Amino acid sequence: MTQATIWQRLNNWIHGRHTPAPTLTVKDGVWLEQRDQGHYRLGLASDALEQIGDISFADLPIMVNDVLAAGDDILEVESDKAVENFKTPYAGTVVKVNDDLINDPAKLNQNAQPDNWVLDLQVA
Repeated sequence: MTQATIWQRLNNWIHGRHTPAPTLTVKDGVWLEQRDQGHYRLGLASDALEQIGDISFADLPIMVNDVLAAGDDILEVESDKAVENFKTPYAGTVVKVNDDLINDPAKLNQNAQPDNWVLDLQVA
């Protein structure tokens, strides 16, 4: 998703085309951002990252088109403090997976939401 310039946002505001900010919620260490109707992006919440410590390994046991039930594992991380599994709060079909996290799990340590997303999920 591209970020609107200040001029585009000002123009949209003047013409009444305000786009609301995405809704972000956190559940069990996972943040969820509603992208559009029934489509969510999931990632690791700041609080969970702080509790885990520096992540050195990440495993995504899922693939695109996998059908998940609520509570299924979506990410396992290993840090200097613990090994932790994160679960999806919603059931749905995996649309996209952030494979970059496997190649560079340190991205999670940066706690930058645009980079530390785990997957996109289409909820039925």
